[in-house]
Amino acid sequence: MGITKMQAKTANMAGRFSKNRPLQLICIGYGCLWMGMAVAPYSRFDWLLENLLIFAAIAALAATYRTFPLSTVSYGMISLFLALHTMGAHYSYNTTPVDQWLHVAFGFGRDNYDRIVHFSYGLLIVVPIREWLSVHVRLGAKTSVWFAVTLILATGAFYELIEMWVAQIVAPEIGTLFLGTQGDVWDTQHDMELALYGALITMTVRACILTARRASSQ
Repeated sequence: MGITKMQAKTANMAGRFSKNRPLQLICIGYGCLWMGMAVAPYSRFDWLLENLLIFAAIAALAATYRTFPLSTVSYGMISLFLALHTMGAHYSYNTTPVDQWLHVAFGFGRDNYDRIVHFSYGLLIVVPIREWLSVHVRLGAKTSVWFAVTLILATGAFYELIEMWVAQIVAPEIGTLFLGTQGDVWDTQHDMELALYGALITMTVRACILTARRASSQ
């Protein structure tokens, strides 16, 4: 079975980080942001808990860069999501500058930055997941999209479980702050729902773009 253009392009990236200037800039930019957000966070302990996700993600990406590389676009989307989470971690998702603007502009009574991040998780991370399934698992185009959206929902639900376990076992004294429910009994469901919507939007836009390209090439 021959490899696709995406498979060939992605495979050629392995072992070439020293020559991949865009990816280097992405790493430098995110590193600078992370260091800035590490200074005087709202709650140092909560910041450490929130950063466990970042540490795990970076370790996994570094460990798999040579064996399961992704495109620079995918790494960029992952970095953008991590940047959003990094800013949220600095403020413990508690009245971030974005929330302050939303309160003034739209009169929201709830801090919604956490939901923006959950939505962004689906919107951004579905792309590298679909790429990984297509390139390395070699699923078909439609199958990879379906599994990518499903994995967004599944991993989003699993993260909610992790939050619950951490709040109950590791840090019960800051459980409410860490969970960020803000009195919403449906907070967990809304978070998963927004991640699903984000993934569906990205895959729908992608399908429309591919359809338009095929139509224009005929």
